[in-house]
Amino acid sequence: MSISLSVILLSLLMGKIGAAARPVISFSPNWTPILTGDSVTLTCNGAPPAQGNEKYSWDRDNNPIPGEEQQNYTIQRAQREHSGRYQCQTSERSAAINLTVSDDKVVLQAPPGVHEGEELILRCYTRPEYKATNTVFYKNNSTIQSRGSDYLVLGRAQTHMSGSYRCTTEIYDKYVGYAVNYTSADEHLSVTELFSPPQIKVTPDPVTEGDHMTITCDTELSPHRETTELQFVFYRNGHNVQGFNLSKQYGVPSAQLEDSGKYTCEVQTPTGSVRKRSNMTQIQIQELFSPPQIKVTPDPVTEGDHMTITCDTNPRNTTELQFAFYINKTQVQGFDSSSYYTVSLAQMNNAGKYNCVVQTASGSVNKNSSETHIHIQELFSPPQIKVTPDQVTEGDHMTITCDTNPRNTTELQFAFYINGTVVQEFSSSHEYRVPSAAPKDSGKYTCEVQTTTGSVRKRSSELNISNINKSGNNNLDNVIYAAVKGSDRRNTQAAYKQVQRENSVVYAALKTPGGNKNNQELRTIPQDENCVYASVKKR
Repeated sequence: MSISLSVILLSLLMGKIGAAARPVISFSPNWTPILTGDSVTLTCNGAPPAQGNEKYSWDRDNNPIPGEEQQNYTIQRAQREHSGRYQCQTSERSAAINLTVSDDKVVLQAPPGVHEGEELILRCYTRPEYKATNTVFYKNNSTIQSRGSDYLVLGRAQTHMSGSYRCTTEIYDKYVGYAVNYTSADEHLSVTELFSPPQIKVTPDPVTEGDHMTITCDTELSPHRETTELQFVFYRNGHNVQGFNLSKQYGVPSAQLEDSGKYTCEVQTPTGSVRKRSNMTQIQIQELFSPPQIKVTPDPVTEGDHMTITCDTNPRNTTELQFAFYINKTQVQGFDSSSYYTVSLAQMNNAGKYNCVVQTASGSVNKNSSETHIHIQELFSPPQIKVTPDQVTEGDHMTITCDTNPRNTTELQFAFYINGTVVQEFSSSHEYRVPSAAPKDSGKYTCEVQTTTGSVRKRSSELNISNINKSGNNNLDNVIYAAVKGSDRRNTQAAYKQVQRENSVVYAALKTPGGNKNNQELRTIPQDENCVYASVKKR
């Protein structure tokens, strides 16, 4: 029975198109050791000869084999002297592979250069003319198969399958007339790693925010399998960040703090027959600058203050940074090198939620502060304009007051306007006085309050003062007019402290307002002739 593994082996040896790799030698039949008298063909697989050189060369134990210039080197009827370490040469030189030729009656055969993931079959081999039966296989002196088959199928090779193997079989000896038990020599089978356990490597090391970080899943293929295609996958904190593909690198164009974590990678063959995972590697991204914080001076801020808002951060080394400021999510100062935003004269409308953003000059690292509510304290309340008396009549002493509530002992100035025209310039008086109101003093009054420097200024709403008219039936409650006539003034008494007497009065009339002008009562009666003066009194 004969099984050839050359097809399986060659499929694993197929490289990427254009890949420059060393050639690999395969056997057909794919067994070692062989018995004297057997034939075997060695094939130089891989890179073709250098351009312009169509020849191959073969060496045994570093000695050239004369006349062998083809891709295949065939040994007919092998002898013990054919044993040795074989290499072939094309544009590159292959790794050495052992061929053992034995003259024993029984040998334990295995594929040469077994690697992980390859189908592994062992054979208890005798010369074709012998009839072998009752074959038993041993590993490290322990029986592993005793079914009588000449083949031991182990499945896909793994490194733990390495060990010392031998077999026993019974061969019928026609000279003695019965079966004789033969034992092969021990053959040490070494399953070679297809590729080394991967290791995570990072560049640069250490990594700083904004760096182009490259994580490499570093592994090394066996020299006999250099053209084997591998696939790579990367994980951070157990989560896949790059699925299986042919790239052994995972790149982060601009590393951020959140890219820190525990990284692992996994390598496998395209069929998944061999898969290996790296150890976990902690990668910590170093801060280029600390998260910014909003700070304000003075604190607290009062109207009129020179307010300075600072975007405070701690940069690494001499990193050049840019700053931008926002109030209620609206940008008030675009990116530049200043970490300050200033308001020369703070006003109430400068209050709000402030935040700032810091970035590198290239914008590769960008950080946002948390929002800080900045409250502007009132220096004085909005003024209110008032008038006394409430109802102004012509001739009244009218006083207009500009009322406000100042903070502490703030010195304030006041100005007054009528219909938008100033009637009293800024001064320390919060009152505007009109000694005798007249119709021309009617109008829309406002007042304005400011600090002595003018840094804070506030205007009242309008106060409409209208219909300042003459007295009489207009708004006078009770006025008595009296004109009297009398011939004897000697026994009279003054009704008021101040009186005016008039000798020429020749009539007496009493007028009491209350109705309309045409309805007022006029009277002239004898009793009124006792009056000796005339007066006017407002009650």
